[in-house]
Amino acid sequence: MNGTSPGTTDGISGTLMGVLALVVLVIVVVLWGKLKDYGRAKAKQHVFARRDHRDGQQLVAEELHFTLAAEPGRIRDVVLSSVRLAPQCPAVLADAYVLEASDSEVVVAYGSALSRRNFTASLRVSPAGAGATNDAGRVDAVWGIRTWTLSDGVTDGVSVMRRLREDVEAALRGLDPGLHRTVRRRR
Repeated sequence: MNGTSPGTTDGISGTLMGVLALVVLVIVVVLWGKLKDYGRAKAKQHVFARRDHRDGQQLVAEELHFTLAAEPGRIRDVVLSSVRLAPQCPAVLADAYVLEASDSEVVVAYGSALSRRNFTASLRVSPAGAGATNDAGRVDAVWGIRTWTLSDGVTDGVSVMRRLREDVEAALRGLDPGLHRTVRRRR
């Protein structure tokens, strides 16, 4: 016996191997979790919520541009009275509600006091045509999604976005059936 206890070198390398095995196990668990999240997101985007994923990408990328004969204050009043909106931010169940309203802009949000705000959208109104004589009394109105959230890569609130878009267009057509509508992609 030379004064060293038997297995000292084995104890250090055994401890080192145990720590390395634990580190490898943690890395494998983290990578497995990330792989599952990625797989769930891709499955939701391409299988389970395929239409919402496609429509959500389109809805947030496009703006509706209208040119119509109406006063900005009248546009605000008609939109607020005919578009299906909650009178204020709902307490529990998410719904679309007015966040701000002026003659130049109506801002709508979707969410509730208990949940996050899933998206905001706006209708901006400005004089048409920068002084052209044939555009006297006409205004440009632009409807678009301003902010939005994603769940597993799919836009939240797509069905409400669709409904609001249809309601806003119907309200504006009620004011001026001869309005001019174009769809533009954002840059």
